[in-house]
Amino acid sequence: MLTNSDNDLAEALARHTALATGEKPDFAGGGAAVTARLKQLGLPVKGAGIKDGSGLDRRGRLTAGLLTALLATAGDPAHPELRPALTGLPVAGFTGTLTGRYTEGAAGVVRAKTGTLTGVNTLAGTVVDTSGRLLAFAFLANDTTDPTAAQSALDKAATALAACGCR
Repeated sequence: MLTNSDNDLAEALARHTALATGEKPDFAGGGAAVTARLKQLGLPVKGAGIKDGSGLDRRGRLTAGLLTALLATAGDPAHPELRPALTGLPVAGFTGTLTGRYTEGAAGVVRAKTGTLTGVNTLAGTVVDTSGRLLAFAFLANDTTDPTAAQSALDKAATALAACGCR
């Protein structure tokens, strides 16, 4: 689902989450169930509004803080059930939605989920910097008018993290 950005599968997973938690298996129930699970994990949901599983609802909102906290929690040995949130991310220059990106500089060291709607471009994931340190990041751009330029800027930001040696 993450690797290929499968919106139908994302929605199905949200609805299964709704069923498993006693919510109605629809857009609202999936959003409520996912939000409840994020709260149970102690993640910062303030400012977020999950309206569906795919993120295609224009009323939906995520924050960089929530995304990076989720990535960090997925890497926590105390939460092995969340590990697929990391291992399912596309690998820059190799898999999924990042196959044709990062051909120079950060190929193989950036793993990230893209998010694209008209006027919105995002990239959230992990990167290994030159010190070998694993960093979580989330870049969100709103009111973009040139999706290609926005994507390029997000890619450059992730590449800069890969080059930093942040110790």
